[in-house]
Parts: sequence; structure tokens; C-alpha cells
Amino acid sequence: MANSDLRATGEVREAAASRSYGPVSILLHWTIALLILIQIGLGWYMNEVLPDHSPAQAAILTLHVSVGLTILLLVLIRIGVRLANPPPPLQPGFPLWERVLARTSHVLFYVLLLALPLTGWALTSLGTRPIKFWGLPWPHLPGLGLLFGSPTPRPVRHELSHIHVYILIWIVLITLALHVAGALKHQFDGRPVLWRMMPGKPRPDSIGR
Repeated sequence: MANSDLRATGEVREAAASRSYGPVSILLHWTIALLILIQIGLGWYMNEVLPDHSPAQAAILTLHVSVGLTILLLVLIRIGVRLANPPPPLQPGFPLWERVLARTSHVLFYVLLLALPLTGWALTSLGTRPIKFWGLPWPHLPGLGLLFGSPTPRPVRHELSHIHVYILIWIVLITLALHVAGALKHQFDGRPVLWRMMPGKPRPDSIGR
């Protein structure tokens, strides 16, 4: 291969790498995505299958809380990584509205991925039982007594539970479906983006499509 071809290939690979996420961001992305799916499954199994107030439900709830707090911590780390390392730019060819929509959906995801575990932590904190995080003690969410009063009125607990179990979950599912649909759409319309969040070497053949 001629030196000019080698230089051109190197430049294309460098351009591809500049539009790929770093390994830490990729690891956090897929770990959080997997935990979200596990968490949704645990929540459904706990609320729809197991008998209320049963020992099995209590065991799944403890696991559910631990997974939720893990997601909260990982999302906070992911936000810190994103602030320290701005996301790579999209490849050329994307219209302005798609760029704005992509950024907006990412911000919405972060808001939801903070709101969901925080409301779950709040719900658990309204009870009297100690909170366990993978077997270790975890503090109750501070300030709930000042915000809702002590003891917390039953309608407040019911409304918070409704927001956590139904409203936020469905918004997350819809946003996740739109996110996946958008990524798949671009994967097959000549502007693939999935490689940006995949481990391994960047795909130089994706540049300029």
C-alpha cells in the first residue's frame, strides 16, 4: 500500500475515533442499560406476580432497591464523565433538527435516570425498615419529613408510588424505544451511529456516509 493510502487510512481512522465514545462511557452506557432492563423485570415480577407482603416480595424488593441505587450511582458517574469528556460530534450529514433531538433525548434520559431511582429511594425512605444496599446499610433520603411531614400522609405515599411505578417507568420505556428506533433507523439509512457506542476499534468506513 502506498504511503499516501496509509496516510489517508490513518486520517480516516483518526476521524472515526474522534466520533467514538471512550471505553469508560461505553462500559457505563451498556451496564446502565442492562441494569434498567433488569430493574424493570424485577419491578414487574415484584408487583404483578408475587403476593403482596410476602417474604418473596420482600426479598425481591431488597434486590430492587440495591439495583436502583446502583443505577443512581452509575448515572452520577456517567454525568461526571460526560461533563469531563464532552460527547463526540455526530458525523456530517445529520440535519439540525436531528442533532437537536438527539441532544434533547440524551438530557431527558439523564433526568429520568435520576428521577426514577430518587423516587424509589424516597418511597423506601418513607418506611420504617432500614435500607440495605447489597447488604450494607444505606441512609434514608434526608429532608422527606420537612417536605411531606412526619408521619407522611397516605395520599402522598400513594401519589409518589404512582409516579414511580407507572408514570416514570412508562416515560422511560417510551424514550428508550424511541432511542433504539432512532439508532436502528440510522444504522440502515447509510448513517450508522451504533458503532460510536461499541467496544473495539472504530469503523472508518462509517465516516462520511
